[in-house]
Amino acid sequence: MVEDDDDLMSLDFTVPGALDTQPEVIVAPEIPPPAPSPSPASAVRARLPLALEEAAVMYAAGQELEAMRRLETAIKNGEDLGDAAVRAWGGLFDLLQVLGRRPAFDALALTFARRFEKSPPTWSPVVEGPHVASESSGGRAHVSLSGVLDAGIGEVLKQTMKLAATSTIVRMDLAKLVDADNNGATLLMRAMAALKRAKKEFVFGSPEHLAQILAAKVVPGERRDESMWLLLLELYQQAFRQDAFEEAAVNYAVTFEVSPPSWEALPARAVVPPQGAEPPVAKTDGFVLRGQLLGATATDFAPLEAALASRDEFDIDAHNLVRVDAGSARQLLEVMTRLSAAGKKLRIIGLSTLIAAFLETLGFADVAELRSRVI
Repeated sequence: MVEDDDDLMSLDFTVPGALDTQPEVIVAPEIPPPAPSPSPASAVRARLPLALEEAAVMYAAGQELEAMRRLETAIKNGEDLGDAAVRAWGGLFDLLQVLGRRPAFDALALTFARRFEKSPPTWSPVVEGPHVASESSGGRAHVSLSGVLDAGIGEVLKQTMKLAATSTIVRMDLAKLVDADNNGATLLMRAMAALKRAKKEFVFGSPEHLAQILAAKVVPGERRDESMWLLLLELYQQAFRQDAFEEAAVNYAVTFEVSPPSWEALPARAVVPPQGAEPPVAKTDGFVLRGQLLGATATDFAPLEAALASRDEFDIDAHNLVRVDAGSARQLLEVMTRLSAAGKKLRIIGLSTLIAAFLETLGFADVAELRSRVI
């Protein structure tokens, strides 16, 4: 049994992906190997396939699962990816690593090697370890749960309670969860109740994934696992799934002989990207973007302009950049546009496939050379 803990004020929400149990569904379409891309990113931008563009925007908004499914569908169904086929596959590799989907990644690597007759990317996970609480920019707190939602989440929820005390929004990411039990559901429900009492806003990232896990475990007519039922209803509510909510509410009411919970319309929310943000860092030989670049302001990029005051060329190192949201990217674009207009030659090097594609959609290729990591 899980002991009461009224101090819990943490949240956490992630969404596991569809490739966990069936990596073999990724089938290589009959697409000829692409010709080498020209070095200027602006030339590549014109040929960016819709699937990759949409996935890049989804990923920037914190919708990892949706982005993964978009690329998986494009590859499986043989959508026309043109000369950017390898890039689209590279984006899917990126997402599988972010989501911790090692079996699916390995299966895709074998298919990629056969299809394109070249070595696939190697596995290098973005984040290791389960249940992480972190602080983000812009008054946000974030919790990422992975593995099994069970009593082991207690400690990370307590950590997040402290972060939530100074945060306006708490994001709950459940993308890496693969299972759940009643103890974990109990703790998560108590955490959400504590947040509501403290009048803190919380956001679920792709709540339908955990809902799918829970829906497969609760059994109508069997009077047990009540917290899992209640969490399932909360997830449907957060996912704006009214039909699924009402069906589950009736089953819950019959099972526990209570009145069915009522649907409460929630206000539509803007997507809150996950993870904490790390500020850009100026170096003597360049400028470094790293970690999760979320909620950055013009002040964060002021060192870039200062560093270029006496230089005509500059490299921005993005090898360790995991994600950049739309607001931060636009702030950076404004700075780089001014620098480009002043005759500065800029390069962003080491970009992941998805981040490079996202920057292209915003017009970065018009003011800088974008160099992606080799696939």
